[in-house]
Amino acid sequence: MRAVSINKMILSLVSLFLLSACTTSGPYIFNADEFNRDSPNFAKEIKDRSVVKLCYNKGSTTPQILFQIATDECARFGRIAYFLEHRNLVCSISSPAQAVFECLCPDTTIQSRSKESHSLRQKNRKKGCSASKLDNRVETK
Repeated sequence: MRAVSINKMILSLVSLFLLSACTTSGPYIFNADEFNRDSPNFAKEIKDRSVVKLCYNKGSTTPQILFQIATDECARFGRIAYFLEHRNLVCSISSPAQAVFECLCPDTTIQSRSKESHSLRQKNRKKGCSASKLDNRVETK
C-alpha cells in the first residue's frame, strides 16, 4: 500500500515538472538586482538606460517582438535600440534565452561608438544623450 502511494506521488511530481516545462512566459526585461534589497537602486525607477537585456523563450517569441520591446524601452529615454548579442541559459528555465540591445543616442552609430576610446568615456562621464556624445552609458544596477 505504501509503495503505491509513493509511486503516485513520484508520478505526480514528474508530471507537474513536465507540464511546467511546456508552459511559456512572455519576454521580459531582465534586471539582475530587481530583488536585491541591498542594491542602491532597489525599487527605484531608472532615469536612463544604456542596455536592455530581454529574457525570452525561443519557441514562443519572434525577433520582431524582441526588437519592438527593446525599441519601446530605449525610446522612453530618447534612444534607439541596436542589437548586440544573444546569450543562452542566462535567465529563468521558462525563458532561458537572452537578447542584449544597446540603447544609442540618435546621433550615435554603433561604429562611432566602438571607435571611442575607453579613456575619453571615463573622463567625460555624463548622463543622457544631450549631455555628451562621448559617453551614453549609465549604471542601472
